[in-house]
Amino acid sequence: MKLELKPILAKLQPFINFVKRDSVGIFLSIVAIVFGFLIWRIGTLANAEPSQNALDEKLLTVVRPKIDPESIKKIEDLQAQNINIQSFFTDRNNPFQE
Repeated sequence: MKLELKPILAKLQPFINFVKRDSVGIFLSIVAIVFGFLIWRIGTLANAEPSQNALDEKLLTVVRPKIDPESIKKIEDLQAQNINIQSFFTDRNNPFQE
């Protein structure tokens, strides 16, 4: 059994001519379809909300920070030593206020 290519090529010739003649249009159509699909997909994913299971899973992995008592004591001491500084400009007029 011998495969003859001439009859197959003869039947494909109109299609090959069409592709050669309209290759720019075909290319632009394919690019437009791809860009349209990407824009649609980005819009779909931008409005997607996580499921309740995904939220619960993320909340389980949150670890509360632990502060040792020495640091708490140091912060409280610094807070007790805080001095309120009075501004020299309390009676100053604001030139931008009418």
